[in-house]
Amino acid sequence: MHNLHLLEHILIRERNLKLLAATILLVGGLAFVVLMCFSDTVKLSLVCALAALVLLVLGFKFLYETLVVWQPHRHPVWLQITKNPKQIVWVYSKDVQTSPYGLEVSGHAVMFFKLLDKSELSISVPRKQAHALSESLNPVLPHATFGYTVERAQWYVADPALLSDS
Repeated sequence: MHNLHLLEHILIRERNLKLLAATILLVGGLAFVVLMCFSDTVKLSLVCALAALVLLVLGFKFLYETLVVWQPHRHPVWLQITKNPKQIVWVYSKDVQTSPYGLEVSGHAVMFFKLLDKSELSISVPRKQAHALSESLNPVLPHATFGYTVERAQWYVADPALLSDS
């Protein structure tokens, strides 16, 4: 499974980013709880309570989702590739850019794994590693089609089996 070393690295990175997001949400929620305790008006207390509730719920949700798949080998993408790879019929990535005011803040790709049952899995991948990951998955998923085209999207909608060699 040497070909999956890069995937494992990317899944660990995704996990760590989700953990960071959960931590930020939880700290923000706690900050609003403190603000609520020291507010002078009922209106401000209600706003702080609502903000705290939203941030804490989202933070705990992210934390739970991160802890459930803490080990990369428990991630749905990893399990699909290692346990049931024939169900993956199409793999492609799309670039995502965050550019407020025209300044590129982050650039990453989302790699999609389209399945025979028309469901999909996806992971966030650093843009620089998307092609390398695709190349490393090619031998692991020799039956799957790699890369996005409009025709492939139409074939997938019509019958996902059209994109599989098996």
